[in-house]
Amino acid sequence: MTPIRKIIPCVLVLSMLLAACVDSQSEPADPAPAYQPELIIYCENGVVAPIYEISQFFEARYNCKVTIQNGNVRNLTSMIHLSNKGDLFIPDTNYGFSLLRHLQPDIIRDSLYIGTNRLVYIVPKSNPEKFDGQIESVSQRQFAVIIANPETSSLGLKTKEILKNRAIYAEVINNIMTLSVDSRGLIRSIDNGEATLAIDWLSSYYYNSNRERVDTIHFLPPIPESDIYASVLNTSEKPGLAQTFLAVLSSPVAVDIFKAHGIKKKRSGLIITSLSSTQNDTINEDNRIR
Repeated sequence: MTPIRKIIPCVLVLSMLLAACVDSQSEPADPAPAYQPELIIYCENGVVAPIYEISQFFEARYNCKVTIQNGNVRNLTSMIHLSNKGDLFIPDTNYGFSLLRHLQPDIIRDSLYIGTNRLVYIVPKSNPEKFDGQIESVSQRQFAVIIANPETSSLGLKTKEILKNRAIYAEVINNIMTLSVDSRGLIRSIDNGEATLAIDWLSSYYYNSNRERVDTIHFLPPIPESDIYASVLNTSEKPGLAQTFLAVLSSPVAVDIFKAHGIKKKRSGLIITSLSSTQNDTINEDNRIR
């Protein structure tokens, strides 16, 4: 091959490479994904289902991301304390705030009453053992009882208070099948036949297909219901967005979602600063989103 024939293929290859470079430079680059602010919500299990639905509505409306950390109150407060990050805290009862305040006295900012939950008995479908709803009957040995652990969950502590008020807690503990870390294991144990009687939040009964798997029995005599509050944390990196989420929790959309999960609003939502155990420091009514 003559020298000129050797040069021609090289020129052709170089031309093709240059053309490819020009084409690649002329193509528009993929646009960078739009920034989405993120909220981190710590939520105890008794209220996580409606909060998840409300978060989906909130994400679509405010073009943001909501990350929910759920579990028992002992784990949640430890996570908040150790990470020192997060935007909102929603425990099942006010016990969660007391626990968190013990770890970090000034971490709780504004709080909002969002509804009332109540305890019910959970029994197998059609109540085959004919449990009568009397609190004293929980201690009878014919029932295989399971309750939540008072050392880890708000539900367990509330259950312990009710049973101690009737002076039967020790009897129930002696007759108990097991303690559940939180509410998630209670209905599953009844449905699997591992237990025949549990005490749980009404909101747990409305979660997913639980109504098709178990039945509820009301307490006799009736017991006090539990108020649920949500709080913005001082660790929030998006306090404005967190306050907006707090207001949305009192909107008609949220109220309907809570109601569908057995959590009813008994009074108007109030934003409270530095939620105390007596909830007396009312500041102003929230701006409801219509």
